[in-house]
Amino acid sequence: MFSRLDNYILKAFIPTFFMCLLIISGIYIVADLLQKLGEFVDMGSDALSTGMRYYMYLFPVIVFQFFPAITLIAVGIVLVKLSRNREILAMQVAGISLYRILVPIFIVTAFLSFASFGDQEWIIPRFAERLETLRQASFDDNISRNLLLDDKENGTLVRIWRYNKKTQTMQSVFILGRYENKRKKFTINADEGRWIGNNTWFLSKVTKHIYNEQGKWVAPIAQMDTLEFKSSITPTVLGEIKLDPSLLSFEQLKELCKNEPNNPRNRVLFHSRIAYTLTHFVLLLLGIPLVIGFDRLSRNLFLRVGLCVFVCGVFYALSFVCTSLCNMGAIHPILAAWLPHIMFGSVGLLFFDMMRM
Repeated sequence: MFSRLDNYILKAFIPTFFMCLLIISGIYIVADLLQKLGEFVDMGSDALSTGMRYYMYLFPVIVFQFFPAITLIAVGIVLVKLSRNREILAMQVAGISLYRILVPIFIVTAFLSFASFGDQEWIIPRFAERLETLRQASFDDNISRNLLLDDKENGTLVRIWRYNKKTQTMQSVFILGRYENKRKKFTINADEGRWIGNNTWFLSKVTKHIYNEQGKWVAPIAQMDTLEFKSSITPTVLGEIKLDPSLLSFEQLKELCKNEPNNPRNRVLFHSRIAYTLTHFVLLLLGIPLVIGFDRLSRNLFLRVGLCVFVCGVFYALSFVCTSLCNMGAIHPILAAWLPHIMFGSVGLLFFDMMRM
C-alpha cells in the first residue's frame, strides 16, 4: 500500500508523464508530417485517411523509442516543482530521507518499463506489417537507407548507407570480407557504387584493408579510384520489401538471429532489447542527481530540465555510435548493447551516492 506521501508524489508525476508523452510524440509526428508533406499533397482526398492510419500504426513505435526519455523528463519536471516549492526540504526536515521520497517514482518506473516491453512485444509486431506496407506504398521515394546485408555466397557483409532503387546506385558503402573462421579477411570503404550487371558492382573512391587469418592488419592500405566487386547482392535483392527487425518481437528477433548468425545488426538489436529494460533506471540514476542533488544546479529551473534532455540525448547518441561500430565489426554485439548502460549506470550510481540526502 502506498502512503499519503507516495500518493501525493504519484498524483504529481502521472499527469506530467502523459503530458510529456503527448508533447514529445506530437513534436515527432509534426516533424515527420512536414517531411512527408509533399507526398500527402499528392494523395489528394486520400491524404487524411492515409495519414491517420499511418500515424496510428507509428504511435506505438514512437512511444517505445522515447519511453525512457519521457520518464526522465517527467520525473525531472515533478522534482523541480517540488524543489522550488521547498516541499522536498520540508519532507527532509520531517525526517524523511530523499531515498524514501524517490521510492514511488522508482516503483512506477518499474511498471512503465514493463509497459514499454509489452508495447514492443505485443502491440508493435501486431501492426508492423501494416506499417511497413503503408510506408513503402505511400512514402517510398526509391531511396533505401542504412541497409545491412549478408552475402553468404561470397562470405561478405555489406552495409549501404543510401541506395537509389531507380538508378541502382549506392552511396557510402562498407564491405567486410571474412575467412571461414569468421575473422576479418578485408574491409572495403567506397564513396559510391553502381550496378553494371553480371553480379558486379562498380565502386568509386575505394580504400581497402587486408587482414591475415589471425585477424591482424597487413600493410599497406590500398587506395583505388575504382574497383569492380562481385556480389550476390543484386538490385533485385535490394528492392525486396523486408520488415524492419526493430519492429519484431523478442521471439521473432531471436529466430532471425538464428537464421542469420553472421549479421551483427540483428545480434546487437537482440541484446539491446534485453538491455532496454534497464534504460529507464539508468537514466533516472544519472538524471535525478542533476535535478535535485546539487545546490548550485538547483537554483536554475531551465538548466535542470535541460540537463535531463541533454542526458537523454547523450545516451541515445552513444547507443547509436556503439551500434554503428558493431555493424562495422569493430566491437562485439554484447558490448555494443551494454556499454552505454554500464557507463551511464556507473556514473549515475556515483552521482546518486554524492547527493545531499
